[in-house]
Amino acid sequence: MPISTLPSAREFEEKDHAEVEFVGFRYIGDESTKVDRDIRQRVGYNGPPKFQVGRVYLALLPTYLDANHVENNNIGVHALESRSDFEVIYDPERLAEALLDQNYLPPEAFYEGFDRWTRQKVMEKLDLDDVGRVFEKDDEEPYRDQLRAIAGVETDDEASVSTQRSDEYTSRFSRSEASEIIAVLREAQASEPPFDPGAHTIAELEEELETDADEKWDVDSLNALYQAERLGDDRTGARNVLEDVLGDDLEPVDFEIDLESAGLTDMTDYLTRYDPAVVEEAADVVNGDAEISDLTATPDTEE
Repeated sequence: MPISTLPSAREFEEKDHAEVEFVGFRYIGDESTKVDRDIRQRVGYNGPPKFQVGRVYLALLPTYLDANHVENNNIGVHALESRSDFEVIYDPERLAEALLDQNYLPPEAFYEGFDRWTRQKVMEKLDLDDVGRVFEKDDEEPYRDQLRAIAGVETDDEASVSTQRSDEYTSRFSRSEASEIIAVLREAQASEPPFDPGAHTIAELEEELETDADEKWDVDSLNALYQAERLGDDRTGARNVLEDVLGDDLEPVDFEIDLESAGLTDMTDYLTRYDPAVVEEAADVVNGDAEISDLTATPDTEE
């Protein structure tokens, strides 16, 4: 997950009209994914407006803007703090833990060609010793060791093996290939819908659902349709139709990763939850060398 900021934030700070801090924030609301464009307008976050519940997003955000020099001085971290569905993370320990959990050091702060201003903000906030820019994966370790010390995380063999597998998948698969493999694993876990959701258009679905409350489709069938839509087997929009009808009765299948917004590192980390042989078989299915009906895909780890 890259570190987001607005170019104007740096300009204002350079003129002593603002104070900018490296922070994290996460969505803690009731939805699995939250689309919120106000975050960009009111907070100064420059990343995509789609937020997965629980995931930490990193940013350089204004903590103070001089009202005498900045017209829109209401933007910044306090706009996030005023929201009950978002949590702001200032603590260096939790920020270090978030970087380790994502298994991704933002290039703009650590790698060759880093942005000096961004790097300085991150290094100062986390009190990291400068051990040089990162050129290869192995060069990350001095920084990872420091982050583990800050977060109070001990290195263990299992985590090391998981990191090695994630790195291997990152070097082997493109983002689209990893996405296809995860989609195959999801499909292999999905229960068979009691009807063919792909046979219905949205108009037909809406017509079926526009009935009296006691004539609604049964919850199991609707959840199967919801699951099929999540797997890409149904028309776009079915999810909204079902949610409107079922409301709190809907029990969506949570696969804990959004393939539209997740990066390659997120996907390869997700693949390490499965037995290596299962991932290889799913890759064979994607390449046309195996049938999905022969694939048994159950994660071998729990988060």
